Parts: sequence; structure tokens; C-alpha cells
Amino acid sequence: MTPRELWRRLQQIVFHNILHLDDTPHRIAWGVFIGSMIAFTPTLGFQIVLYLLIAALLRANKLSGIPVLFISNPFTAVPLYYVTWSIGAAVLHPEKQVTRATIKTWLGNTGRALKHDGVERLLEAEFWSDTGGLLASTGGELWMGALVCGLFVGLPSYFITRWGINAFRHLREERRLSHAP
Repeated sequence: MTPRELWRRLQQIVFHNILHLDDTPHRIAWGVFIGSMIAFTPTLGFQIVLYLLIAALLRANKLSGIPVLFISNPFTAVPLYYVTWSIGAAVLHPEKQVTRATIKTWLGNTGRALKHDGVERLLEAEFWSDTGGLLASTGGELWMGALVCGLFVGLPSYFITRWGINAFRHLREERRLSHAP
């Protein structure tokens, strides 16, 4: 898919799936905010279920945040979580500098196992034990980074979405009135 096709698809998603929702601008924008927050969390695979639960609890639109969740997917997970972890580490440990050595230490046996033994290691219990240890030891940084990134993207997204929906509805109403007999 070319960048131009990707841009058109994104416009189509926003135009049809968000601007045409039958809900208040606040509830739609609130859903986009919640989706932005969840998109950065290390909950890949459970994000839609998590979003639907939280959106229902917080009375947000249950559809508007779903397209945002696709920021994190199997293709973007590694760079996305690396960035969120780095930001979280910088917030929680400002005295430490994240270097290549820090990352190698962080990845430990998990990274070495995949690099040397290949993807067949994914079927071994030892790999998942190492991965669990990795997540337990770096969870704070990852979740803090997810919070910071989520707020950084979510807050402007809320206001832009709310403004966009109001502007779209205003223009649509003007157009309807100008074509009325």
C-alpha cells in the first residue's frame, strides 16, 4: 500500500467511522482519547476488549476509539514499545541514560534467544519464563511511558476530534439549509 493509498484509507476511516457517528461530540472525542491512551499500553491483543470495557464504564462512544487502537499492531509493536519504554525509563530514572548496553541488559535472555535460536523458541516454556521476567522487571517503565505517550497523543486528539465534529456538523447543517426550498 502506497503512502497515498494509506492516507486515503485514513481519511475514509475518519470521515465515515468517526465524523458520522450518532453521538455527542464530547462522547466521540472522549472515546478517541481513551483509545489513544490504550493504544500505547503493552496490552496488544486485548486492546479492543479493554477499550470497550473502559469506554462503557466511562460512558464514551464505544466505536470512535477503535481505529486509534491500530497504532499498535504486530508491525509497530517493537518500535512503539521501545519508545514508550525509553520515555518511561527517562521519567522514572532521569539519572540513567538509556544506551544500547541498557537495552541489551533489558532484553537479556529473551532477545538473545530469539536472535540465536529463531522463532521456534516461541514454543518453549523457558522463553516465556524469561519473557515474563523481562516484563516484570521493565513493567514500570513501559506503563509510565504508555501513560506519557497516551496523554501526549490523547489530549490533543480529544480537542481536535471535538472541534472537527462540531465543524463538520455545522458545515453539514449549513449545506442542508442552503439546499432547502
